[in-house]
Parts: sequence; structure tokens; C-alpha cells
Amino acid sequence: MTSQTDIAVIGVAGRFPDAWRPAEFWQNVQDGRVSVRELDDEELRTAGVSEDMIAAPDYIRFGTPLPGYDLFAADFFGITPTEAEVTDPQQRLFLEACWEALEVAGHAGRSRERLVTGVYAGASFSTYAMAQYLARAREAGFSAFSDGDIRRGSLPDFLPAVVAYRLGLRGPAISVQTACSSSLTAVHQAVNALLAGDCDLALAGGTSTVHPPDGHRRDPAGIMSDDGQCRSFDAASTGTTAGAAVGVVVLRRLADALADGDPVLAVVKGSAVNNDGPDRPGFTAPSPAGVADVVSSALHTADVPADRLIYVEAHGSGTPLGDQVELLGLTRGLRQSTARTGFCGLGSVKANIGHCGSAAGIVGMIKALRIVQTGEIPPLPHLRTPRDPGLLAESPFVLDTVARRNTVGDRAVLVHSMGQGGTNVAVVLEPAPEAVRNDPSGAADTVDTVEPPVRLILSARTRAALDAASRELADELAAGRHRLRDVAHTLRVGRRHFEHRRVVSGDRSALIAALRVPRPPAARTALVEPRSAQVVRTGDGARPTLIADAVARALGCPVTVADAAAEQLPPSEREFVVVVGPGVAAAHCHVIQSATDADDDEIADLADAALTAAWLDGVDVDWSASTSASTSALAGVRRVPLPTYPFQRRRFWALDRIRHVFAGGVTSVPGDSAEDGAPVAAGGTRPEHLASAVPAADDVEADLVGLWQEMFGFAPVGVTDEFSALGGTSLTATRMALEIARRHDGFQVNLHRVGGTRTTVRRIASVLRARGLGSAAYGAADAEGALIDTDLDLPLGTARPSGPGPRRAVLLTGATGYVGAFLLHAAQIAGHDDIRCLVRARDDAHAWERVRAAAAGYGLPAPDPERVRMVPGDLTDIGRALTRPDGGLGRAVGQILHCAASVVFTETYRTLRADNAMATAELLRWARENGIQDFGYVSSLAACSPTGPELSIAETRAQPLAERAGGYGTGKWVSERLAERAERDGMRVRIWRPGLILGDSRSGACNPKDMTWRLIVASLAVGAHPADDRLLYSAPVDVVAKAIVAGLTGPGAVGRAQHLVHHEPLSIRGLFAALSGAGLPTTPLPPARWQQLVRERALDTGDDALAPVALLGFDEELGDLVRVEAEAWRGWLTRSGLSSAVDGPALARSIRWLAGTEDGMYRELLAGVIGHGDSPRHAVGAALGRKVV
Repeated sequence: MTSQTDIAVIGVAGRFPDAWRPAEFWQNVQDGRVSVRELDDEELRTAGVSEDMIAAPDYIRFGTPLPGYDLFAADFFGITPTEAEVTDPQQRLFLEACWEALEVAGHAGRSRERLVTGVYAGASFSTYAMAQYLARAREAGFSAFSDGDIRRGSLPDFLPAVVAYRLGLRGPAISVQTACSSSLTAVHQAVNALLAGDCDLALAGGTSTVHPPDGHRRDPAGIMSDDGQCRSFDAASTGTTAGAAVGVVVLRRLADALADGDPVLAVVKGSAVNNDGPDRPGFTAPSPAGVADVVSSALHTADVPADRLIYVEAHGSGTPLGDQVELLGLTRGLRQSTARTGFCGLGSVKANIGHCGSAAGIVGMIKALRIVQTGEIPPLPHLRTPRDPGLLAESPFVLDTVARRNTVGDRAVLVHSMGQGGTNVAVVLEPAPEAVRNDPSGAADTVDTVEPPVRLILSARTRAALDAASRELADELAAGRHRLRDVAHTLRVGRRHFEHRRVVSGDRSALIAALRVPRPPAARTALVEPRSAQVVRTGDGARPTLIADAVARALGCPVTVADAAAEQLPPSEREFVVVVGPGVAAAHCHVIQSATDADDDEIADLADAALTAAWLDGVDVDWSASTSASTSALAGVRRVPLPTYPFQRRRFWALDRIRHVFAGGVTSVPGDSAEDGAPVAAGGTRPEHLASAVPAADDVEADLVGLWQEMFGFAPVGVTDEFSALGGTSLTATRMALEIARRHDGFQVNLHRVGGTRTTVRRIASVLRARGLGSAAYGAADAEGALIDTDLDLPLGTARPSGPGPRRAVLLTGATGYVGAFLLHAAQIAGHDDIRCLVRARDDAHAWERVRAAAAGYGLPAPDPERVRMVPGDLTDIGRALTRPDGGLGRAVGQILHCAASVVFTETYRTLRADNAMATAELLRWARENGIQDFGYVSSLAACSPTGPELSIAETRAQPLAERAGGYGTGKWVSERLAERAERDGMRVRIWRPGLILGDSRSGACNPKDMTWRLIVASLAVGAHPADDRLLYSAPVDVVAKAIVAGLTGPGAVGRAQHLVHHEPLSIRGLFAALSGAGLPTTPLPPARWQQLVRERALDTGDDALAPVALLGFDEELGDLVRVEAEAWRGWLTRSGLSSAVDGPALARSIRWLAGTEDGMYRELLAGVIGHGDSPRHAVGAALGRKVV
């Protein structure tokens, strides 16, 4: 029987100097390896150490670099590159380690959601964040220290919460800060939380990285070592040295772990924590009494006598006072239950890797796990002459200079950690119960001599990661550490399942071969979409009924009974069917033909084959239900430690853009700018990059110049200076528009129509002078007709014949954009196996980085590198990007799908033409000169204008240029006309015109920058919406993408323009009614009053998410009461079983998705709307100063 207070350690992970994972770390410690090394001059310069400091004779240039400290698997966790770069490596590495630890424990799958999992962790001070703050403060002043992204990515307060958020954990997320003992105190807190029932599973650990490592100045009065090495308990030691590490363990109540077949690595028998109080020489000095008390308390709690200890992993800081006090305190603590001497090993991992700050305690515990598992006691590096040899001789301890093995069976190990400030903690470990001992790196399980064949499943976010995981699993199987049925069980119930999937079948040797060279039939690989399932039973009898019920239980669906095979339901595009009984095999269908005479093992195998087939087709299988329904084939299975996910890491390092951060100041790399919106110091001077200031010509311009000088904080400002060049932001624009209205009798300047971000004092002044003319006041700013006429005649080159040979490749532009990411995904699902993506990038690697980041940002699987290839280039120079010396691209491409564009509704046509109209012309020229006959263009309803007495937009190619089309819509209109010119020479042209592209119909993933979502979020934030009946034509992005891809291969879209919107639009009023029906109510207000609320909220909070909505020219920019014809694609929608409608629940899904994205602005705005607290109706009532009914 086990004690009810025993806690199992079932998982472990970490990153250590010279070691990527615990197995390598343990081997280094066992070998006595010292990872503290001398740093060369270039490493010190990279760390920002000055030349004078490098040359100083008292500078100690030793450190412990952590492998891969600058790398991070941001795509895996759905983190944007921008957020990944500002996030401290301590958080990044700890997040990866937590995932790996859960995989080692076998609880990264559904159990991670079923079990309440807590996170207890500590982190060290963030030098990475401080360097960024200092760099920004140089230009932005004190306000730089309020950067929310850096705070969230660096403060220890957020470390456990980020893990819980990213991994979907719902237990307590507690930051533990006791300085050097933080991480071991976190273990103590986690143990108590498990015993109290606060959680079922707990992650506990810590992280400390100071990178790049930079050494230290010799200080006779300090605690740092004079020679750069930490010589724990050695007479020659002069202090400690800075180390770096990340460590985490997974803890569970032992009884639960044994019942669930978890891999028990060791058992926590007891722990204790205390503080030295005032009885010590100083705040930073330890107390022998405090150490003795915490050690004796931990042993008492564990009910372990001191003479059962074979080893104590000590704090061992290497300072003369610290080592002496700790040795004395440990001796007194053990002396309370034993008088023996010299029986217990003593050491400290700091002698190997230095002092790891907040992670020091967990690193010591991870070392101790290995010792208690194996009884192998590692040597203590640097030991020559023990400090206090007389005290040591009378103590229970011995210091080992060589490794030895302790053969005592009933053994225990104690881990002790001390924190500056006096917090001491001790943890007592014992080996796992004999029958369930698990070793993630060494001793093998008992493997059956003859094992039956099994099916193993693997998955990953990318094909490259799937192949890497397969190779690592092959090596693990070859080592023979675990039974095949345990491996199969762990991969099913213990891992999360991703889009790239593989099933391998056979005995051990066949599995190893198939994993190393994954080819059919032994290995089956698929890129899947989520699919539902149904089970149809066409056969009679007890056995078919038993199989059908077992399969249905695991698939989470009912059993449909059919009388004959003829009644078998045909599988749909989104459904997988399992037929039990007579049936006909087909795509997305698995048939279990005969099972009337099957025994229990055969039934289990038939069910397993059906479930793996369903899983490989994208069905979510509850493998725990499958295991519980199985018989002897899976009897006695348990989770075992297997290789963890092969993260595909990339470098994210904000300090690359900061040359030096030291006493001499902060120097940023040229081209960097201060935080967007940060004010310039009062009384500042005009930036040097601007041309000479042009003075005001009249009082109107002079008044505006004064306003701009107040806003931007420097003088002089010239009347031709562009708004963005001065550092203007959307929030600055809101303030400016409101102040102009105050000064000019309430006249609202539409900044979008006077140049957007490129507006000037002179442009705004021209509108103010003519404000009595209404819309005509903007005539000067809109006058681009001559330029448009010129662009309609841009040269398109000579049309050449197609030439011999097949042209299978599709050239896609815009794959890093919102619609483009979904188009790329849809094209792969549709079977296109040669897709070339033109991506604005330096090279292939950079292009892949951008495309993968775009897919991950919208919750899509990464593109398959075997089917997708990159073409690095730039829209503004498409000709050069596409032209290769061998002409290979031109010969391979048969179709072009042009989606790329600069989507900025606030800019002029002149500003956008290089990215939009001119890029289209150049792409058409290249296509014609290479004989490419098919051109698909993703246009927009913004390119159309209503006509006729009913103000409708006909679904025809011919469209007049709208008077208020804006720069984006005008560019689309010009591009359509250019494509029509190419069509007249024989090119097959397809044009699609989406409207408002809303969220994915399943996940809700949407474009946070779209003005529609800004409008909705702003309304939810203030609790009110504009009462307006303007019509909004929209469709879900995934449906739009599938329609476009489907149109590529058929003749139906050739020569046409299809409007990809739902034929029955929502009005603005109807949109908010739908949201109200989905549980997100708002109060209707007159548009002017609503917009005033938004402006006030934007100015009060300084929220950039609200500022663009506050600037909307509501009377002009939200559409009209026009009708849009959208008939052409309705037949395809019906045949495909898809819907273009967007209802309240779909809108609510997107709101939840926005609240969960990394855009902190939306998360904060929506926190009170979809979380707890007052409803939006109460919020608007408060804003209006009256009760809302």
C-alpha cells in the first residue's frame, strides 16, 4: 500500500548548459562535466560589454551559455513573430519544457483537458526585457516602460499564466518568487495543492536565463567567484558564478498515477518550507537554524529517518559563508534522527553549471531524480580540499570525487535550496514502487520475447516534424526500452493529435523500418481536415453489435442500423463512415465485413483498425474510450516516456536590433523606431531625416502647424511634412480630428480622404478652407483621374503560345495574407500538388517562415513542403522575382491565382498603385510572355459601383468606377480592366469579388485588422451599436477560399465575375441583433452618439484598437442601401453542402477567437464582454448616465 500523501513525479523536462534534455544533463553530471567556460571577446561584445571592460584585469569572463537560448517554436504555440521576439527566453523555454514534460508524462492529449492541471513556477529578473526597455526609452522616454507586450513576456507574474493559456490548462497558475529557492518552493506548493485537491496534475519548476552571458567584475565584498568557477564545499572556492537553466516536473497523486498507468519516475515523500527570520548576520546571509529546521521538518513529513538518505543535493552556492552555514545546518537537521557519520553523499549541481537563480532548486531536484532512480552518485567537480574538514568528518556526509553506486535498496534522497531573503525549502524523494518504475532515458522495461504486431499513430503540425518524430520513435523502438503495446497506448492517449498524421503497422522490426522510411503500405500518411463520423451497422448478431458499439463510443457518435448494404449512407465531404457488416468500401469509409465468429482479441483488432482509419481521415477519436472497451490485447497497458515533439525552432532575438546596452547608454540599430505612438520629449527638435520645414502660407495652415507641433512635441513642423513621417499613429489621428472639430465649429475632417497616413497640414487646410462645399471639399485630394487613365494602358507584353509539355503548377500570390492563407490551405486540400507561392522575402527560408506564420496565425496547418514551393520576391518587382535564368518557373506554371494586394482602405490610389495595379500589370506581362493561359484574380466588391434606379451591383464584368471607391477599390477596378485586356488576346480570366470576408465557419478565425471587426469590438466595448440599416454583404473566409479554388479547375468561372457573398445581407442593425441572440447584446444608438462614445473611450483609454473606428466617416464609409447580385456561386454552394450565411453563433465564435489572439488590444477590450463582470448594457448605461432598459 502507498501512503495517501505520496506524490508521484511522472514527467520531467528542461534545458541545461551543454544539454538539450534531462538525459544529456544526467550524463554530463555523472561524468563530472563542468559547463562553466571562459567567454571569448566576441561573445562579450555581443553581450554589450565595453572594450574597456573586456580589457580590465579584474573582469571575470566566465559564463554558462544555454543551447538554443535564442530559438523558439513560436508556430507550434500559435505565437506571432512579433510577440515571440519581445518575449523573454525564460518564458519561451519554460513553455516548451512544460509541453515536453506533459508528453513525457503521457498527459499531453485529452487527459490534459480532462484533468485539472495547475502550474507553479518562478523566474529570474529579465535582463532581456530591461535591454528592450532601455533601447525604447532612449527615444520614447519613460512611457516605454509601460509596453504591455514586454511586460507580459517578461514579468515572473505572468510565467505560469502564459503556460496555462497556451496549453489550455485550467488549474491554479501561481507565480512563486522566493529568489534562488523559487522553483523548489514551487514544487512544495504544487505538492500541497495536489494533497488539498486544488488540482489533479501539476507542473512545477522554474527558469533562469541571462543571455548572452557576460561575466562579472571581481568584487572582494561580493558573492561572485574570483576565478569564474563555483567550487561548492571546496576550501578554494571564492564564490558562485552565474548559470542558466530551465526545469519542470509533472506531479500527480501516487494513487491516481498508479491507477492510470502513468510513468512514475520517483515519489515525493514529503517537503517543507520556512524562513530564517532575523536570526542571521544580514538579509542575504543564511541561518544554520533555518536550514536545520526545514530539513528535519521535511524528513518528519516524509516519515523517512535520516539514515535512509544516500545523498543530499545541497544548495552549495560556493561562497565561504554560505557553504559553511549550509553544511552546519544540514548536519544539525539530520542529527535529529541519526548519529551516524560519513554515510550520505553530499554535492551541488552548481559546481557543474553554476548558480541558476530561480531555477536552481528544480535543477537540483532533476539531478536528484536520477540518483534516487539508480543509486548512482556523481562526483563533485573541483573538489580538492574540503572546506571545514573537521565539521565534515563529524557530519553524516561524504564528498565524492569519483562516481560511485549505492546498492541500498530502501534509499531516499533529499534536495535542499536556499533563497536570498531567507526562504529555505527541502524535498524528500524515494524510488518509484518496484512494479511501475519508469526511466525516461536508461533502464529498459521488460519487453516480451514475442510481441504481436501493433498499429502506431503519430502526428505533427508539419510534414517535416512528422518525419523527424518518426525517426526518433524508430530509434526508441530499436533501443527496446518499452513494450510495443505500451508505446501504442501512449501515442494514442498521451499525445495531442495534429493535422499531419501517420499510421505504421507491424512487429518491432517492421515498425522501425517503416518509421525510418515511411512508405505505403507499412506507413500511411495524410494531411487531414477535421471530420465527423458515423457508424452504420448492416449486419446482425452479438459480435457486430459489440464492435459497432465499441467503435461508436470511441468516435462519440450513435450507431445507425440499416437493413442491408444498399442502405449504407454515402459519406459526405466532411464525414467518415464506419460500416459494420456488408458494405462497399469507398473514400472516407471503412467497412468491417464479417465479425460474427470473432473472438475478443479479433474484435478488439477490428475495432482498432476502424478507429485508426477514421483517425487518419481526420476524425477526433477518444482513445481512452477505445482502450477501456478493449480486451486482452491492451490489458495492463501503461504510459511510457517516449521522445517528445520535434519542435521546429527559429531565432527570435530582439537584441539583434540593439548594439550595446551598458553604462555608456543604448544604441539602436539604424532603422529601428520607438514604440508606435510614444510621445516625443517636450521641447524636442525636428528629426534630422525630414527635409526643411515649409512655413505656413495663411492663418488656417498656421493654426494646424501649431496643433501638430503640440501633438508631436517638437518644432518646427512644415506644412508638407507627412503625418506618418512625423510619427503619427491612429490614436494621434483621433486626437487631431477631435481638436480640429473643436476649433472649426464641429467640422469633421475625413482624414482617410486627405491622404491617410500621408496627409499633410496643407492637404487638411485645403479641405478646411472649402468646408462649406460638402463632399466637393475633398476634390483636390481625390484628383487622380489622369493617373488612372495612364495605368489602364500599362504595357502587358506580347502574348506567346503555351508550348509543349504539361503545366501543372499553380502560382499563388498573397499566401501570407488572410484570404491567401486560406486559399493555400484549400488548394492543398483540393489536391493541387505543385503550388508556387510568390512571397515578399529575402530567400526560401524567410518565405517559408512568413507563410508558416500566416497559417499558424489563423489556426491552419502549415503547408506541405512536398507540395508547396516558395518563390521569394516582391510585388513591386514581380518581373524580376519570377524570371529565372533557366525559365523553369515559366514552363512549369499553368495557372495563376493572384490574391496579393496592399489592403489599406485609408490610402490613395497613388500610394497603393505599385503594390496593386502595377503589380497586376507586371504579373500579366510575365504570364503572357511565358504562354500561361489561365489567370484568376481575387478582386473585391470595392471595385464595383451601384447602378440603376434600384442602386444595385450587377454580377457582371462591366462596372463603372465608383466616385468614392478609394485607393484600394480603384486599384482593384484598374486590375480587372487590365485582366480583361489580356483576355481579349485569348487568356482565360476568372474574377472573384468577395465582400466582407468574415471568420472561418468552424473556428471563427478572422482578420483582426478588418474594419468590420473593429466596428463590432468597439460596439461591444462601449455596450452600444449604431442604429443603421446599411447592408453588409459577407461570407465566411473558408467558404470563399474553397469556392475560388474550385473555380480554378472548371470552365464555369471563365469570362465571368462572381460575387462571393451571401445573397441575403445583414444590415448593421441586423448584425448586432444576431450578436445579441448569441449572448452579446448591445444598445442601439444614433450613429453620431455612438461614435462620440467610441471617441471618448479611445481617448480615455489610449486604445489603438478603437482609434480607427473613432475616425470613420460614418456617413460615407460603411456602405449603402444597395443590393448586390450574388447568384453565380449558389449552385456550387448547394452541391458542396456549404453555406455562405453568417449567423449570430458564427459571429460569436469570431469574437471569442479575437479575444484569444495575441492582439492584447482586443483581449483587453473584450475581457468584460465575454468574461465575467457587468454586461455591455450596464456599461453603456454608465456611459450615457441613465438606465438602459
